[in-house]
Amino acid sequence: MTDFSSTSEPDSGAEPMQIKAECAEVIAEVWTLLDGECTPETQDKLRQHLEDCPPCFQFYGLEERIKGLIGSKCRGERAPERLLERLRVEISRTTIIRGR
Repeated sequence: MTDFSSTSEPDSGAEPMQIKAECAEVIAEVWTLLDGECTPETQDKLRQHLEDCPPCFQFYGLEERIKGLIGSKCRGERAPERLLERLRVEISRTTIIRGR
């Protein structure tokens, strides 16, 4: 997990590059928030940033709609067994290579 502080006010003297970097960090963490996989502390920081930053909030809303659409369209479907087996093999290969 990345650590970041909440967005400062535009007139606080923060350089635009710092704000952009913070937005990039928030955007990178959006799915952990949507999936409920972040710590309560990170969740609070993300939500605070989203409240203070309209562009990030808009991006979050788009991702939230995409997640809802995927959930509604893929509900109850199951991947073919051959595909699942191929994925298991590829995952185990990746794990073995990285484990060396």
